[in-house]
Amino acid sequence: MPKLILWGRTWMVGTDDFVFPGIRGFVINCAIAVWIPLIFNLGSDDCGQGVKEYLWASFALHCTNAVLCLALAFTSSRGGILLQASKREMVPTLLTIICILTLFVLGVAVWGLLELLRHDACNDHPEDRHWLMGTAIVQVTLVTCTLCVMVLDYNCSNDVLDPAEYELMWKTRCKRAFCFVKDADENLFEEIAKVMAGIFSGLDFVVSDIAAGMALLHAYQIAVIKKAQKNANLLTDKGKATGHPSISLSHEARPIQKLSDQAEEDLLILHQFSGYFMGAYGWPLHIYANPMSWMGKLCGSCCKGLPSRDVVHDDNCCKCNSAAWMAETKADKENLLYSSWVSKIDRPAFYICVDHDANAVILGIRGTLSPEDCLTDANADVMPFGEDLVEGGLCHKGIGIAARGVRKAVDSEGLLENAFREYPKYRLIILGHSLGAGTAALLSIELKSKYPNLLGLAYSPPGGLMNSVLCEHSRDYILALGLGQDIVPRASINTVRNFRDRMLETFAHSETPKCKILGCCCFSSDTKEKAWFNLEKTEERRSEPYNESTHLISAYLRSIQTICEPTVQLYPPSRYIHIMRVGKQGSTEILHPISMNVEDLMDEGILASTSMVFDHFPHTVMRAINKVVDPNKRYPLNGFGMPSTYVNPLKTSFTPNAVQAE
Repeated sequence: MPKLILWGRTWMVGTDDFVFPGIRGFVINCAIAVWIPLIFNLGSDDCGQGVKEYLWASFALHCTNAVLCLALAFTSSRGGILLQASKREMVPTLLTIICILTLFVLGVAVWGLLELLRHDACNDHPEDRHWLMGTAIVQVTLVTCTLCVMVLDYNCSNDVLDPAEYELMWKTRCKRAFCFVKDADENLFEEIAKVMAGIFSGLDFVVSDIAAGMALLHAYQIAVIKKAQKNANLLTDKGKATGHPSISLSHEARPIQKLSDQAEEDLLILHQFSGYFMGAYGWPLHIYANPMSWMGKLCGSCCKGLPSRDVVHDDNCCKCNSAAWMAETKADKENLLYSSWVSKIDRPAFYICVDHDANAVILGIRGTLSPEDCLTDANADVMPFGEDLVEGGLCHKGIGIAARGVRKAVDSEGLLENAFREYPKYRLIILGHSLGAGTAALLSIELKSKYPNLLGLAYSPPGGLMNSVLCEHSRDYILALGLGQDIVPRASINTVRNFRDRMLETFAHSETPKCKILGCCCFSSDTKEKAWFNLEKTEERRSEPYNESTHLISAYLRSIQTICEPTVQLYPPSRYIHIMRVGKQGSTEILHPISMNVEDLMDEGILASTSMVFDHFPHTVMRAINKVVDPNKRYPLNGFGMPSTYVNPLKTSFTPNAVQAE
């Protein structure tokens, strides 16, 4: 950061992204420069004057390129991500010279190949001829790869701050990424582009900036929590919980609360049907979650017999999805009434089955697993929903369309009517995970009037799902559950924007080079104490009334003030059980379920963590539920030494109004 501006165009890399490429270029050019005089006699005319000139030219070009690559790496490593970026102003010039010399290398390599092929050079020395041709081919390959990387990093527009231009750029990106999706239309790409432009408008971010920003935020969270715990005398000098030296506190320091009787009952229900959301993913997730035993389990399901083709739709020839469903749910083939294993843009994959032990007809909806599902997730604008039931209901547009698509598919074939005709005393349970959880929640709202005893179960539902009106309306019949620092239940357009702003603020207060941050994250095993992060310096810079940092943030806020439109805050379903990580007992992780207000969850926002993605994986959620479902097996937390108040590490001193006033 900032983005590289070269030859009058912007590129999808920053000026501080050339440290490792520069070092790599230095090593490669040095290797070739050493290789040429080591293998070949530069003073010999045995292969002809043309070959001799080719070797000398290659040697000189690679030596020069090695020096320039080293200078590029050094220059790119100077300054912070956002602070002191002027120290890297020579990067475009160095890149221009290196590119010119690289083209010369390509020309010289082609010339060398022609000399070898035309004049039958080195016929008396076949080994030298082979080595020469190999060297020239390596040179051509390296230059070609470099040019391909340049094409991938090229950005088609220089004026990314113009809203219309920026939306068009995102639309083009989406169309290229999902060019193989047949049913996608222009309107869908325009809606997704509008959402993406609203989130990233005015930013000079590149991918590596986001990775470094998340590492900085994670380090800041840990430092803030540790400082708060030390000030409260909760930690000893060794950083262990007082009274429990074998248990270390995690950075998710939330006060422990005992679940109410109703919440305990909700947790048992969520556990009882948890196998069904796993089964909805079919064989891909089953193999991923059971890498050593999947074959035996699938073969065991096949031995029991698989459902007939009348019931199974869009499965593969071996019915692997149906076999995986049987393995995960422990159900018989007769229990599966209908399944469709292929997603569409307006309808995710789903199935209908019966659970005779629970006297329930279950409609299970699959989460994100296909490109069509990704398009549904990305269509994050709001739309009216449930107008016939409650006034003012709003929801995630893509998931709202998916819920109505599932209902249309179910109603068109009378699937639920047929099921309840056969099992009239059963109740309807609609469930899913991730995208499936959001679709199940909204579909439950639509079908509640038709099936009064309906129950919706949402495992790790999207955070930007429904507004407070629908949350309150559905509180009595939709249960939700999330794990740890899972990003999905915390993610909405507003929380993503807040995460973006906090990341920018972290950039503005950090003088640490990006290469040092990413290098420490990749090659250091110490994840708790970040040697490259200094909380005292960060807070000291924040306390200054006006400096370079506040100037940069103020300029950023002015740039997006007219671009980013305010959006309605959406939430996950309000009857929400959160499984939090309390700490560790030896190598065993301690989990504890609490009832959580979804407004507090969204106010806390997205937390940068190494587990923010893994906490969303279905099998991770399943294992967490199995650990906490029995209250008698939970760790006795009395006297554990947890803080009396929760410290939100993202409640920083970043106040847009105050900064904007500057």
